[in-house]
Amino acid sequence: MENKKKILCLHGNGANKEFHSYQLRQFEKEFNNYEFVTLDGPISITRNVHVSQVVVPQNFAKMIENKPLFTWGNFLKLDSQNIDGVFQESLDYVIKILKEQGPFYGVLGFSQGTAVAARLATLLEHKQIDLGYELNCFIFCSGSMVNLPDNRLIFCKIPSIHFIGINDFLYDRQRVHNILRSLGLSTQFLNPLVIFHDQGHKVPFLSRQQIQLLKQFFNKEKKDWQLQVFVPKL
Repeated sequence: MENKKKILCLHGNGANKEFHSYQLRQFEKEFNNYEFVTLDGPISITRNVHVSQVVVPQNFAKMIENKPLFTWGNFLKLDSQNIDGVFQESLDYVIKILKEQGPFYGVLGFSQGTAVAARLATLLEHKQIDLGYELNCFIFCSGSMVNLPDNRLIFCKIPSIHFIGINDFLYDRQRVHNILRSLGLSTQFLNPLVIFHDQGHKVPFLSRQQIQLLKQFFNKEKKDWQLQVFVPKL
């Protein structure tokens, strides 16, 4: 039996790998030739208002009640001169997993997990790290990233998919408090596949058309993907 292609999945703030696996249940069902490997963030936190009311909808809150919760950002290390340092511990951890448990086909991030994934894309594009193999894609759901020093850009050539909720508080392309939001993040990748939805801040439930579009994307060789221009549609 052929081994499944692995995609490393990074949850949002104040969640855990079990909850993230639940968020990805449709992906796991529809793309059963891929293994969606969920991972707990390395920093433990307690449940708070932001977690229960923004990142996790109320009807899902009971799923993580009294469960260990994790984050990717160590805000005790927040420094206006080096805001990227907030995620350095998590980035080192993710790179370690990618090297030790790879090869992985791609990396998927949701919400705060996309900040780590986007920084990883930057390091790979600028050849500042070597995983020992190439990633085939990045997938961002409700994405954002911390501005790079001196407002440098990524312009990453690795294929990418961006799920953007038009009712998501991370929707627009403006830089707010050193954060580049979903639309702005998508512009940092060469020829991104952008899929809009109206489901807010969440891993979206995909339509049959969107599922077929993703299957076409996954079935393309990287060289073929670079020849096709994706035009976002509402």
